[in-house]
Amino acid sequence: MSWSGTVTCSHCYTKGHNKRKCEQLTAQIKDQYEGAAGMAAKERAAGNDGDAMWYEERAEHRRQRYMKRTKIDLATGEKVKNKTAKAERMKNVTCGYCAENGHTRRTCEVVKRDKLVFIEESRRVRAGVLADARETGIGVGSMIPIRTNGYNNAGEWGTHTSLRYVKSVDWNTVTANRAGLWVYHIIAGKLGAANQSRWTSRDKILNLRENFNEACSYAELQGQPEPSASLIPSLDPPAGWLDCEPSTIDVANQFPTKGNRHQKMRGHDYRWPSGVTAEVIRDLGLKEHWKGQL
Repeated sequence: MSWSGTVTCSHCYTKGHNKRKCEQLTAQIKDQYEGAAGMAAKERAAGNDGDAMWYEERAEHRRQRYMKRTKIDLATGEKVKNKTAKAERMKNVTCGYCAENGHTRRTCEVVKRDKLVFIEESRRVRAGVLADARETGIGVGSMIPIRTNGYNNAGEWGTHTSLRYVKSVDWNTVTANRAGLWVYHIIAGKLGAANQSRWTSRDKILNLRENFNEACSYAELQGQPEPSASLIPSLDPPAGWLDCEPSTIDVANQFPTKGNRHQKMRGHDYRWPSGVTAEVIRDLGLKEHWKGQL
């Protein structure tokens, strides 16, 4: 629209209408459809199926454009309802998740089922992870000696035994594809430090237990007393954690809607499931949706 308020068409450059209402463009689309449809029929009759398909695709594209502009289907000459026109347009829409035509990711039934499988599999993983973690005897408040590289209290660099205090548990990172419970631990002597992050580390609880055993073995080999430890088996997950309630699991991170096309598409684990994933699909009664893939 110009400064004077007069609309100018960007197709025919005539004032008084825009491209959406341009009759000249509408007529051109109709002519192109008729020309492509005629050529398709001619090539099909001549047995040139490849050329016929090319013209048919061009004709279909023009038919869709004309129907969107006029609500008239050139193939039948009849007026179509808005709902019908939308359904026709949706036939050419490709889902960004499952790559099938006819719907968008927002209404995709495939991603909805995959999310159900992911959540149920995460429930099973969490139950197993919690049982294994509790067997270590380590929990929040535990004091554990471990073998680590760094400076000792005398300022000497090397591998030495360091007493660590378990501060917290990173519960919500445990999902179907992340089977490990992580804890944050700090050098016990730095508990009163102003900037504790500098002295804090993050490890899987099973690795922490192995490191504790290593410290005990090292002391035995050196003929030293076993390093003192205080194990407090306080591993109580937050409410809803074992059931994977929405506040405890980041489903959106597993099924991203941002990033490149490949990052947003359905993963191999759900296209061709195996192991626990396949077992969960069967248990949920969803096997019929994976015909030939299980």
